[in-house]
Amino acid sequence: MRIFFVDIDTLGPDHLGCYGYHRDTSPNIDRIAENAVRFENNYVTDAPCLPSRTALWSGRHGFRTGVVGHMGSSADPFNDGCPRGFRDSYDATSWMSALRRAGLYTVTVSPFGERHSAWEWYAGYRG
Repeated sequence: MRIFFVDIDTLGPDHLGCYGYHRDTSPNIDRIAENAVRFENNYVTDAPCLPSRTALWSGRHGFRTGVVGHMGSSADPFNDGCPRGFRDSYDATSWMSALRRAGLYTVTVSPFGERHSAWEWYAGYRG
């Protein structure tokens, strides 16, 4: 099985050819979408993007992770505390970690974690 997950900030289906947009703005994405699963109804559990992505990674709402904003303590997940050792709960619970344990090779090309000081974003990736 192969999963190619594309996460793009502030790009809606109303500007993608694979969703019917009339301009040729996304030829590469359109080509990938020809043989892929596309979703018509998507909803976020949290907003803005950092709480939303943390919810995606953890499977938990912001009020459960502690991430409810972009800056300061509202951007920090609840700490696991001293007993965590060298790995935090995201190493065991994030969906990328689950894919990695299932034998998939997980990779990200994204400055998101560094840009938002959200290091939990990288949990589960190999490279």
